[in-house]
Amino acid sequence: MDSLRSSTRPALLWYSADGERVELSGRVLDNWAAKTANLWVDELDLEAGDVVALGDEVHWRGLAVALGTWTMGAALRPADPAGRGTPGDRAVVGLVNTDGTLPPLLEHVPAGARAVLLERPALSLGHRGELPGEDALDYCAEIRSHADVYEGFEEPDPAGPALWAADAGEPPAHGELLAAATALTAGREGTWGAAAAVHVPGRRMDAGFLLRVLGVLAGGRAAVVTDRDPQDPRWASVLESENAVTF
Repeated sequence: MDSLRSSTRPALLWYSADGERVELSGRVLDNWAAKTANLWVDELDLEAGDVVALGDEVHWRGLAVALGTWTMGAALRPADPAGRGTPGDRAVVGLVNTDGTLPPLLEHVPAGARAVLLERPALSLGHRGELPGEDALDYCAEIRSHADVYEGFEEPDPAGPALWAADAGEPPAHGELLAAATALTAGREGTWGAAAAVHVPGRRMDAGFLLRVLGVLAGGRAAVVTDRDPQDPRWASVLESENAVTF
């Protein structure tokens, strides 16, 4: 992953249902992860081992949150946006709906946790509506003021849990996370050939989806993610234009 962090090549390509395209180089994606880690430590007082619940709708900002959460050593728990946070969560992160309303996940935050709002548009400077409580954090409004480099005030415990999954047993530890991700891509690299990018399909950003994206990034290719219908005939032309194969 070190080579990815310094790379100016595309690392994450996002296509939204409403036609937005976002391209992040390895360096810029690493900056977003570092900014998120700094935001978690500086504003939310999160510590290594704390649990961050993240609504599992597929979105590039959600992936930046996941990478930033792992950077500072917290554990990520993908959550149904229509559900609720659980006791023990320290932060509950969710995407604002396309109509500007908040998902139930952000309206029912357990005691001891803080709601964090993510906006969908790439150029959003913050949420225009009312925040769900005085402790809620507007990610887009706050993130840009934080440093592009993480100073490491909190560090992952290699034996500490990194990714909770509702339907799985013991979660992978931080020290096992990268190996678990690359194991998923090991048998596919030979069939991907010279493809510059890999489309990671999935309607939910659950544990399996996150590990597949991480595996693609670790392999040095760009990950293509979308909330479009991948069965749309026009999607094939998108993959062709990006020189991408499907995971």
